[in-house]
Amino acid sequence: MQAVKGSVAACSCHLRRPAFKSKPAGRRQTTVRAGEKSEGALITGANTGIGYETALALACKGYATVLACRDLEKARAARERIKAQCPDAKVEAVQLDLASLESVRLLANKCLQGGRPLSVLVNNAGIMACPELKSQDGYELQLAVNHLGHFLLTTMLLPLLTDASRPARIVNVSSSAHQFGTIQFDDLQSRRGYQPWRAYGQSKLANILFTYELARRLPRSANLTVNALHPGVVRTELSRFLIADPAPLWQRPLVQLSQFFLKTPEQGAATSIHLASSPDVEGITSKYWSDCRPLRSNRESYDAGVAARLWQVSHELTGADCDLARREPAAAGQEAQA
Repeated sequence: MQAVKGSVAACSCHLRRPAFKSKPAGRRQTTVRAGEKSEGALITGANTGIGYETALALACKGYATVLACRDLEKARAARERIKAQCPDAKVEAVQLDLASLESVRLLANKCLQGGRPLSVLVNNAGIMACPELKSQDGYELQLAVNHLGHFLLTTMLLPLLTDASRPARIVNVSSSAHQFGTIQFDDLQSRRGYQPWRAYGQSKLANILFTYELARRLPRSANLTVNALHPGVVRTELSRFLIADPAPLWQRPLVQLSQFFLKTPEQGAATSIHLASSPDVEGITSKYWSDCRPLRSNRESYDAGVAARLWQVSHELTGADCDLARREPAAAGQEAQA
């Protein structure tokens, strides 16, 4: 069985559409700000793309940052790049293969045993439109990596995130591709004629349904917010299955043209960083964001029945030990619909 790693793409705040040429970003802060948060942040898929840029920004803001990546050597290299730009940053590299539930459990248990405060969890890693592959547990790979692995990781880390003495945030990187997604409960593993984009859309819709359902189930005393976002179209490794490397002659003009429309990873990480650290979104939960603004997600994402069923199925497939019950019906989904 083959597992594939990846990192999800993103879009820049306050840009409704990518400019033809991205303007250079301002000079990055390279020293930890005195007095900033000292709590922990964990980012999946943080060795490249918007995951790396998110980790770099949070580390420079003073978060003790954990880079959770499938390839440990690449995670360590990313840690060294962050330390080179921000020498005072506290950065740790750990292994996490979201295509293996055992790997997820190992990391989550390590975090729980360490007991260090966790204020931010950014579920960033993902794969897009890959060939038909299975996870180590036998699940369709995009569903496994993009949703099930993050479902298990998040629910296992809730004890570290729900400390009422301090606020915490969960950021789920989804995609506008959820708009064409639907949850096929009778063929969740895409065994009846695998279609890469349909499977991808389903996994990204699952991210948003999970976001809203978790918000419904968290006790109000948890002091924890959970939001999802569409990052945009960015020059990252996520699109590696779309164009061959090296690209055939007929694709090369497309590759060259795309550079004018795609955002840089730094621009792409803006919404993730905003939701993870901005005081402007303190206390705001159960929203779907793009360009640092809340948007409405697709109709199915607000179906509380679908969300509850997906929660139960995900619980069964991952073996997650999470007994969160929904709050009273009047409150269920209220945040998502607002």
